[in-house]
Amino acid sequence: MNFLSELAARRRFGMKPGLDTIRALCAALGHPERRFKSVHVAGTNGKGAVCAMLAAGLASAGKIGRYTSPHLVRLNERFVLNGEVLEDAPLEAAANAVERIIADARSPELEEVTFFEALTAVAFRVFADAACDYVVLETGLGGRLDATNICTPELSVITRIGLDHCDWLGDTVEKIAAEKAGIIKPGVPIVLGANLPAVRAVVAARAREVGAPFYYAPELASEAEIPAGFSLSGSFNRENAVTALAALKV
Repeated sequence: MNFLSELAARRRFGMKPGLDTIRALCAALGHPERRFKSVHVAGTNGKGAVCAMLAAGLASAGKIGRYTSPHLVRLNERFVLNGEVLEDAPLEAAANAVERIIADARSPELEEVTFFEALTAVAFRVFADAACDYVVLETGLGGRLDATNICTPELSVITRIGLDHCDWLGDTVEKIAAEKAGIIKPGVPIVLGANLPAVRAVVAARAREVGAPFYYAPELASEAEIPAGFSLSGSFNRENAVTALAALKV
């Protein structure tokens, strides 16, 4: 399909952390990211699982979207609406709207929109058009300069942090934690999953700095609260479940 080839062609612009381009693109689209409530999730490990659990837990709150990456087989897998992978028609409509904006733009910020920036704008448009009540947004890389970070969420969540993308984010867990903590917004609660004391210190300090209520997941929820029929195996997924439960409580 044409819209897929157009999106794929944007890989040639590589990866460019920063918010100027996505801000300009979303402004030209009429700020779809402001038309739904969101929960913003960053981290090194477990953020995809936590996003899935949060979306499932929010299901009773209305129409729920979920934007994650990467996909395994089809691009559509990144966009989930009420537990179902998005069909081609709404995805194509949103992608075409984004490509028209880029093609018609006179702004220098939109000359080299990257693949992830375009997909993020598509996600915002898709979920705004669907009149979602909540959207769970997963960061692609880091947090502070990730394209998803133009949202002002109801809640921010950071899962376990380790050494990842060190060439972009830094070579210590403290430096990486600082980048992930860039999703914390003034007055917006932040839930941190189980982490090293050094990571907790960085995230808590950032929360204090911007006036965001800070919650440590293991202090709000426990494995004893995980439903008996929980289907994901592995101790790491029980940790993810505790993070999701704490986030839902907040």
